[in-house]
Amino acid sequence: MVKVMLKEMRKKLLSGILPPLLVVLFVPMIASFWPTFKDQIAAFQELLQNPIYIAVLGQLGLGDLSSFQGFYNMYIFVVLEMVMLFITIIIPARMITTEVDKRTLDVTLSYPISRWRYLLEKFGAYLIFNLLYPILMLSVTLISNKILNEEMNFVLLTYGFIGSWLLFFALGAISLLCGAIFLEGKKAITAAGGIIVGMWILVRIGGIVESVNFLKYLSLFNYLNTAIIFSEGVMPLDELFIILGVGLVSLFSALIIFEKRELAIV
Repeated sequence: MVKVMLKEMRKKLLSGILPPLLVVLFVPMIASFWPTFKDQIAAFQELLQNPIYIAVLGQLGLGDLSSFQGFYNMYIFVVLEMVMLFITIIIPARMITTEVDKRTLDVTLSYPISRWRYLLEKFGAYLIFNLLYPILMLSVTLISNKILNEEMNFVLLTYGFIGSWLLFFALGAISLLCGAIFLEGKKAITAAGGIIVGMWILVRIGGIVESVNFLKYLSLFNYLNTAIIFSEGVMPLDELFIILGVGLVSLFSALIIFEKRELAIV
């Protein structure tokens, strides 16, 4: 029933598990830095007022760095966001375009299932691999925090990782849609990169320049932000539905376009 998805997971096993494994290494690294960092908090808080840091960190730079929770959130979720930019632009957009570029599309069309289901199962493998981020990072964070014996709200932290995974879904669906529309690697990645990086820039500009504050609402990066989740102490359901809505519309559009359009076998 999910033969394509399992085949995709076997085929992409290394590239699927390596990024989460590399990112999770930042958790013990940050935990080891924390005892030294506590003595330099005042100087670091002043450094964060630099416009460059504000542009890169966004709302995550506004957290309480006097606690391990704030220090952890700032570093981990910024790293995760950078990884997310790269993965969501490249991987979903290439799910179909790689086969077109390599002239192996006839293999895709020979499967005894509909095209939309074929694409959905490939995207499902992408989503499953991205579940490794919250699972691994929460597990290693729990161990590191036990060693440090610092206060940490794991409920809100879980909400933050759920928000990140939903962004992987929504941004990935947009990238997949670009792949289904263009069916050519460079064009699809360029389009996906323009949209996703453009949204990242919008939320940063909107957060820095008050006169154009409205721009951040046009970006998915503005929603389910970990800093907001921790400041409000809840998972904002309205933002959750915004992310889900954009992701589902993009995903369904990609599936419909791929199912309906004429594909030349070469």
